[in-house]
Amino acid sequence: MRTKKNRREARQYAFQLLFANEFHSDQVDVQFPEGDVPKDMDTEYAKSIVQGVLANQNTLDQQLQPFCKSRKVEHLDKVDRTILRLALWEMTNDRESLEPSITINEAIQLAKVFGSDASYKLVNAILDAYNKSK
Repeated sequence: MRTKKNRREARQYAFQLLFANEFHSDQVDVQFPEGDVPKDMDTEYAKSIVQGVLANQNTLDQQLQPFCKSRKVEHLDKVDRTILRLALWEMTNDRESLEPSITINEAIQLAKVFGSDASYKLVNAILDAYNKSK
């Protein structure tokens, strides 16, 4: 049985891998460290997030751009950009349909943990605007 905790840990783990990828030009460098995986984490979900975001990064950025009014997606802070890509992938590609409010809330929680003091506001504004446009 999968719980919210399992998915939250999966998102956090996927975020960390995707964020690390921001510093590598070759996606082959990003690997799942087997020894550091929490036992109760939904590992398959984490892998699907990472693979989905990496495979669709340009498309995700194009979908986000109209809602990033003040700057281009590629100029956003790496933490914020990674969280936005992850959340948008979940909103658009998750086979198990989640309520957008859940995905947005999870992204806000990631931003509060890993981002700057203003990150969660930016993430919320962009994802909320995207969701309302659908």
